[in-house]
Amino acid sequence: MTGVQVEHSQELGTSAVRAGVMTVARPITTVLCDLDGTLIDSRRDIALAFQYALRHIVEGVLPDETAIAQHIGKPLEHMARELGYPLSPAQLTTFHDMYRSRYVAFCAYHTRPYPGVTATLHALSSLTFGVVTTKAQEQAETVLQQLQLTSFFQHIQGWVPGLQLKPAPDAVLAALAALHCAPQQALMVGDTTADILAGKAAGLKTCAVTYGFGSLAELQPCQPDYVIDTFSDLVRLVKALE
Repeated sequence: MTGVQVEHSQELGTSAVRAGVMTVARPITTVLCDLDGTLIDSRRDIALAFQYALRHIVEGVLPDETAIAQHIGKPLEHMARELGYPLSPAQLTTFHDMYRSRYVAFCAYHTRPYPGVTATLHALSSLTFGVVTTKAQEQAETVLQQLQLTSFFQHIQGWVPGLQLKPAPDAVLAALAALHCAPQQALMVGDTTADILAGKAAGLKTCAVTYGFGSLAELQPCQPDYVIDTFSDLVRLVKALE
C-alpha cells in the first residue's frame, strides 16, 4: 500500500495510513483514544463477563465470543438487546451487577494491549493523551492500571451517571474540557462508528483503526479523516500533521 499525502504534499510513509476527507489547519496537540478495540484487545474478558451475567437471567445456549465482540463498544443494555435479549428493568439491574462483579475481578486475565500500543505511546509522549470509553469509569481505570497503561494518559473519561455515551459528543467534550484542549487541536482515534461519529460531532479530526471490533466496511460511511491498520501507524500520522 502506498503512502498518502496530507496538506502541502507531506508524505506519511510507506504503509497503512490513508487520508480521508479533510486537511489539517492546526497542529494536533492532543490524542483521544477509545479503549476496547483500539488500545486493548479485551474481547475475551468482555465476552466471558457478558456470558456470566446473562447466565444468571436466561436459560439455554448463550451467544458466543464472536457474536458478542461485534457489539463491544455499545452500552451493555444495547448489546443484550441486539443479541436477542431485551431485558426488563429488574433483569437489567441484575445483569449489570453480575457483569460488573465478574469483569472487575477478571478484566485483565486475557486482555492485552494491541501490538505497538505501548511503544507508540512512548514515542508520542510529548503529546497529551486521553481515553474516551463507554466503560464505566471504575472499570476503565481498573483495566488500564492492571495493564500498566495509566501513566500514559492525562485523563480517562469513562461512563459516569448523566453522561451521554458515544456516538453523542458529550464524553469527548468532557475529556477535552478536562484536558483544556480546543477541538481543532485534537484527534479522536477509535475502531467503531460510535467513536468516529462522536469525534466528528465534537469537532475533532478522526482516525479509524481497522484492527479492532469494527470493520472497515462499517467505518467508511462515517468518513473518518484518516484510517490506520496498526496503532504504530499513529506515529507517522501525527508527525505528518505537525
